[in-house]
Amino acid sequence: MPSKSCSTNADGAGNEAKNGQCSSSLPTKTIHPKDGNLWLYHVESTTSTMDVAKLLVENRFIDNNNENKNDVINFEGNQPTTFLISASSQSKGRGTTQRNWKSSQRGNALFTIGIQQSSWMVGLKSVNQGMMVPLTLLPLKVGSLVAFRVKECLERCVDGGVNATEEKQLMPMVTVKWPNDVLLRVIFDSVDDPSHEKIAGILIESSQDWFLIGIGINVGYAPDIPKEGADYGRQATCLSRFCEAKSTNGSSWTEEDHWTEVSKELARDLAYDLSSWLNQPPSSQGNLAESILHEWRTFVEWDMELVLRDTEARERVTLTSVLEDGRVVVKVKDTGEIRTLVADYFL
Repeated sequence: MPSKSCSTNADGAGNEAKNGQCSSSLPTKTIHPKDGNLWLYHVESTTSTMDVAKLLVENRFIDNNNENKNDVINFEGNQPTTFLISASSQSKGRGTTQRNWKSSQRGNALFTIGIQQSSWMVGLKSVNQGMMVPLTLLPLKVGSLVAFRVKECLERCVDGGVNATEEKQLMPMVTVKWPNDVLLRVIFDSVDDPSHEKIAGILIESSQDWFLIGIGINVGYAPDIPKEGADYGRQATCLSRFCEAKSTNGSSWTEEDHWTEVSKELARDLAYDLSSWLNQPPSSQGNLAESILHEWRTFVEWDMELVLRDTEARERVTLTSVLEDGRVVVKVKDTGEIRTLVADYFL
């Protein structure tokens, strides 16, 4: 059955409800030049890339509205091992616990990567000495990949950017916040205490036999984050705060166009990173679970104070360790109590 979620095709059409039903047209597919099993889709605008990802999965990647049924793009049974759906803007982006993710403006990286569940549950086991890799490590692996790409972008261009007050900024430190956020630790010459601002978030859902990994990276702008209410959260930052857009004199090319293209490239790179890791895990890594944890720990700022977001008291804690299955051990600041957390979220 086609999804009832309205979404757009590659031309930005097909997202309107017709006679109370949403169009089930699928966006146009391309194949990653380095990975034939990685399929790439892009739409200009949609409700959420997660909605389009579910539409692709539910239709088994076949566009039933396409008259050319012999087109290899729509050949029944021909499916990728990994796919990417990106968008230039979203009208109903969401984060964890259904919080609103503001993403209607162009210029940020908004995308969902789909991986076959068997690639994690079976494929990794076959190259990991017969041992399962805990599924709870998936957000940590994705977080590390995102953190690496953000750090790479900053290292290429940080010297060119200044903030709104023209204070000199030092190289921001890219950190991860368990279980699914990437932050920048920013220091200014005139301020002793660093700020920790969110640059990326990750949301993982499932549909049929796929894991769907929604990722948002603030590239061209930082959305306003409420300080109270259902959508309150950590304040945001973005890459353009530190990097300058490439100028193209004599053309209609805008900064928004520049950051939109940077966002598309980031999405493609991260989809390729994850697909490559899943399908060709380096044999030198040994135990893959230990390798994931080691990589993630390199981005942790252990003494950063965190707030338990969904508790009435909003207790302040610091991380003390991360366990082999991805759970974290924290110390409550006011009481010294040690707790092990499974599904909590931090501010």
